[in-house]
Formats: sequence, structure tokens, C-alpha cells
Amino acid sequence: MRISTLLIIASTLAFATPAAAQGRPDTRQMTCDQARLTVQRAGGIVLSTGPRTYDRFVSGLRYCASFERLRSRWVPTSDVPQCFIGYSCAAPRNSGDRFFFD
Repeated sequence: MRISTLLIIASTLAFATPAAAQGRPDTRQMTCDQARLTVQRAGGIVLSTGPRTYDRFVSGLRYCASFERLRSRWVPTSDVPQCFIGYSCAAPRNSGDRFFFD
């Protein structure tokens, strides 16, 4: 009984490891057009933008919360140092009684 349990666990881990090892798409490994299309097709997606940086990018306001607004985003790609790929959702910051967006 114990050996069969260990075999089941080992086989489950063997199949789970490749999926867990896959990272998120990296804009630095894509062309500007590829990165832009990736965001447009997904609607909302998390992409790496550097060795230890990532963010969520969206193609439009419908992928944000109702109180958020769009913020234009430029990221490094393999062919363009600053490529416009879409937007991120920005929450307002409160300054007194007025709201400002970054």
C-alpha cells in the first residue's frame, strides 16, 4: 500500500513539474508587434518586462475594475527599446477631495 502511494505521488510530481517550471511570457523575447498582439488577444495578461519585473497589461478598459482608468504602457521588446503594447489599470490616488491618476 505504501509503495503504490509513493508511486502515485512521484508520477503526479513528474507531470506537474514541467508546467510549474514554465515562466510568464517575456516582452524582451518578443518583437514589438508580437507583444502588442499578445495583449490584444488575451485582453488582460501578466508579462515579464525584465529579469525581476512584471506587470498586468490590458487591451481596454473592460479588463479593469469600475473605478480604475487606463494608463498607457511602453515596455522593452527585442526590436524596440520602448514599445507601446497597451495599457495597465490605474487606481486613483486621493489628494484631498480630488482624485488623480498616474
